[in-house]
Amino acid sequence: MVLFMKNNEAIKTIIKYQVDDCLVADCAVNMCLIDVTTYGVDQWVTWSSVVVADIFRNTAEEVLSEIMSEVESRSAGEDIIDEMLGSVQTERIDYKKALTGMKDGAIRYFDALSLYVEIHEKVKEKYYLTAKN
Repeated sequence: MVLFMKNNEAIKTIIKYQVDDCLVADCAVNMCLIDVTTYGVDQWVTWSSVVVADIFRNTAEEVLSEIMSEVESRSAGEDIIDEMLGSVQTERIDYKKALTGMKDGAIRYFDALSLYVEIHEKVKEKYYLTAKN
């Protein structure tokens, strides 16, 4: 009888990648933990890197769409207030700051994708080594 890695063994491997005060590691580790606990290690190790990238892409699309909706809503609100007051407000959305934040967040998210794939590959390696022994 071949025994495969259990979820708790995968979780131990994943947690080893946790780094204090590192948003990238927090994101990657937490996403790995969520996926292993949701789908189980037996299913999770069957995912290809393309599947993982698609999951990250879909998540990024959702988050960025929500951010864009929020910015559009606030911008429309500013325009309405300007019309009602008959003058331009001094407090406005800082688009440069918002875009810089989005850029920095996107880069960290790609870094988290890279770390997620690294963790995923490590767990897959241990999973299939366990299966052979």
